[in-house]
Amino acid sequence: MKTRRGPADLKLLQEMNRAQVLETIRAYGPIARVDIARKTHLSPTTVASLVGDLIADGWVRSVGEGQSRGGRKPTLLEFNARAGYIVAIDVTDSFLTIALTDLNARELEQEQYIPHRLTGDALAELISEAAGNLLNAGAARELPVVGIGVSTPGLVDAGAGVVRYSLKLNWIDLPLGPMLAERFHFPVYVENDTNAAAMGEKWFGAGRPFENMVYVTVGSGVGAGLILNGRIFRGFTGSAGELGHMSIDKGGERCECGNIGCLENLVAWPAIWARVTKAVKRGVPTVITEIVDNIDQVTPEILNKAARAGDQLAVNALAEAGVSLGIGLANLVNLLNPEAIILGGELIGKDSFMFQHVQKTMATHGLRVPGAAVRLIPHQLGEKARLFGVAGIVLHNLLATRFWSSSTGPSADPHFSGRQPVIRRR
Repeated sequence: MKTRRGPADLKLLQEMNRAQVLETIRAYGPIARVDIARKTHLSPTTVASLVGDLIADGWVRSVGEGQSRGGRKPTLLEFNARAGYIVAIDVTDSFLTIALTDLNARELEQEQYIPHRLTGDALAELISEAAGNLLNAGAARELPVVGIGVSTPGLVDAGAGVVRYSLKLNWIDLPLGPMLAERFHFPVYVENDTNAAAMGEKWFGAGRPFENMVYVTVGSGVGAGLILNGRIFRGFTGSAGELGHMSIDKGGERCECGNIGCLENLVAWPAIWARVTKAVKRGVPTVITEIVDNIDQVTPEILNKAARAGDQLAVNALAEAGVSLGIGLANLVNLLNPEAIILGGELIGKDSFMFQHVQKTMATHGLRVPGAAVRLIPHQLGEKARLFGVAGIVLHNLLATRFWSSSTGPSADPHFSGRQPVIRRR
């Protein structure tokens, strides 16, 4: 017995097909209509109708002709990245970066602020003012803004746009998303910084070929963004990815989280810096003292430079950290069996001593089959990964092809609507 579809069901199906066609053009363009039909399994007639609507709405444009396959040359189509613009905001405890990007995350304008240790409500107000300044600067160009994305450290409830807890920024249950949405009247998406970087690398960087990958960042702390089956994995309370608080040394120091022997206490930059400076003060010979006047000025770049020069203290410090991180990542591979792990942070680079020791340790501590299959890759986007990520989140919510009728929050991946909110002159 056939079930008769109502108008609402047909409208939803049409919107889903429309989103699927647009995402296919975005991912594979320039592309011909016949190839869109083949990839989406939609009929050529349906594709032609939906493409016509997307061209009329300005989301797709023709870019010439393709090669003939025995008949007329097909018209090639591509996603119009200038159909809308995104405000991308990256918040750290050291700086605030805000950029205006197109729908492919290409920057048009960028401003950076140094918060001077601002935290709490004062920092939230600075973010709001900075966003307002950038939007006002773009108003003269009447750019069609489609949303705002924010990357921030801490535990983030992405669905509600609330920063539940950020020790570094002194935020507890801060409704950052609703606050910005109320002021600017655009959709606002707030994401944890490591998750944002993971999605940036997935959509625009080294992670593009992989549906199951882990982005690991090593800096002032250690975090992981988990992408499983092409989607970010948050866990039950939204705190998945706290790799730095994996306990791997039962005789280790107590971490600020209260646990003993956390990975972060062995591989994060503050821990490495502390071991190096203590060794120098004990009189261990090193070229580092020839590079900097004050040992407190040592940076990851300087430590890597000393290691490349053969300095034993630097080599040992990075090797020790690399081995510990390799053990942590081997556990991650055994548990999740990802296709790739992308390493980010100032200490990580393909030619760094730390990277080499991570690679060797993973090979000896991981299970044979998943260990042999996983690829360890240095980051591609660097510090910009977070901005790319939150721009991608806005775009993803605009073009999403997956639907959950029970979900209503910003992270529910709403269907593509085609509306174009515009910054207008005041």
